[in-house]
Amino acid sequence: MPDGISWTITALTIPGREGYLAGLLESLQRLPGIERAEISIIYNHDARGDRRDIERRITKHSPNVPISVVFNGHDPTIAGGRAMQLGVCKTPLICFVDDDTTVHGDLLGTLEAAMRAQPLGLVGVPSLVEDTDVRFKPRDETPSVTMDGVRYMPVQGMLAASYTNLLRQVGGFNPRRRFWGEWTELNTRLWRQGFATAFAMDGAFLRHWEKAPSSPTRNMSGRERHVVWGLLCTALEYDAVDINEATETFWQLVEGRYLAYSYGDDLNYRNLMRTTLELIPLLGNEWGRIQEFRESTREHAFTFKPFHRFTADDVRAVKRNAEREIRRFRAEAGWARGSLADGPAARGVARRLHLAADTLRRWVARTEPA
Repeated sequence: MPDGISWTITALTIPGREGYLAGLLESLQRLPGIERAEISIIYNHDARGDRRDIERRITKHSPNVPISVVFNGHDPTIAGGRAMQLGVCKTPLICFVDDDTTVHGDLLGTLEAAMRAQPLGLVGVPSLVEDTDVRFKPRDETPSVTMDGVRYMPVQGMLAASYTNLLRQVGGFNPRRRFWGEWTELNTRLWRQGFATAFAMDGAFLRHWEKAPSSPTRNMSGRERHVVWGLLCTALEYDAVDINEATETFWQLVEGRYLAYSYGDDLNYRNLMRTTLELIPLLGNEWGRIQEFRESTREHAFTFKPFHRFTADDVRAVKRNAEREIRRFRAEAGWARGSLADGPAARGVARRLHLAADTLRRWVARTEPA
């Protein structure tokens, strides 16, 4: 970029969380290389008061980094806010980060090293529970493949970085994941279109401050409707309605994790049936778009079902596809294709070139007349 800014670090926020957002912004000011970034805050709420006052309160916490505040009152769902984050981004690289986290270490260096070394569609970093050493994400029990110095697995929020135009090319965020599941669906679509997702485990990390209020995943009233809606759409859009070997993991998680997480002690057939019936009118309204989306998923390069347990062979196959596709996005970021300046393999090439040149000089010295 002419002005040296190649990254947008972007966060959604809502009323009641400005204190946590302030902590995030203050941590960003201290990042190494932050001069390569700008900050974009989407105020994901129909703010009826003085928006200039809200903007002043937010921007005062970013004295060293260019920052913008955009108000999303038109569709203040999670999916609507994510779409706006992606839509207003002007830089080739984008990093989504939650407003109830703080960032520690060389974040941009960690992300860039992973993205330059591997053809990743999405990369995250570990998060710790508040001020402890207990890791929150990625969870060890979540299936993953560790190779190439990263942990291949879905990157579901907290922090997720990518090439801006790659995310636009694959279709951005699914508007039907209104308040739950937008990262799960995007990860599925990235893998199916040939772009792996992974955590860079060595380097920067987050601290997740869990007491932030009004979390749509922890304490939103009626969250079971959003979870059931996301599960219904996922099953329909990705042909996962039938229970078979390919969809077994999806259905195990539906039963063992997501419904239990959503309903808690109130999980029973009656409540689940009631929620499903409440969603039928919305399902009718969206049926045509769901069918259209399902047809598009049948054209994907890979056929992974939601929550597929990736193997090393899966990773290698997807990487082969991505190596061809990701070159132009790296070029947009200003990263030279196959730069000889990067990595041990490149240094080996440089050493071989140096030895060849030295041998040639010695041969010429021996053959020159005295």
